[in-house]
Amino acid sequence: MPDKVNDKKAPAPKHETVKKPAKVKAERSVDIQPHHKVGLVELIMFLLLAGVVFIFVFGMQQMKREKAQELLLRQKFEQILPNFATVADSAKAYQARDPFAAWPLNIEEMNLPDLNTPEFTFSFMENGVVTATTTKEFGKEGIKVNYEIASDSYNIDDPDPKSKPIIKNDWLNQ
Repeated sequence: MPDKVNDKKAPAPKHETVKKPAKVKAERSVDIQPHHKVGLVELIMFLLLAGVVFIFVFGMQQMKREKAQELLLRQKFEQILPNFATVADSAKAYQARDPFAAWPLNIEEMNLPDLNTPEFTFSFMENGVVTATTTKEFGKEGIKVNYEIASDSYNIDDPDPKSKPIIKNDWLNQ
């Protein structure tokens, strides 16, 4: 027996109406596919990066060569530093023996062994200055390193200090 209370039919569920999207007219269909063309910006960036790498690599190699050359020149210069002391000691001894306490007129008066090297020639001036002058073998001709005996000081006279090779002040043991 049907129940009177439940006799009523359950209301039917409401159906929602779904609106269909309006048809979009595609004027042109764009087919997006990966492409491998290199653009101008990418090419410029690549060239800039390659340029920086080459500058860095070749710059470092050049710097290593310059450091090696400077070390070689420094070693050659340090080999002649004792010659300044030898000439100075001999000149002081000459001055002590001289009745007028005069310096020798030139380096030959001191009867020293040959102090010249392929890279440097030595001379002595009568005012008490020992001079070492570079030759072509050093790499640049005409750099003069003067040692004044009375003041115990060095100075460097480079006719062209902007061109290499040079003799640096820190090479002198002052």
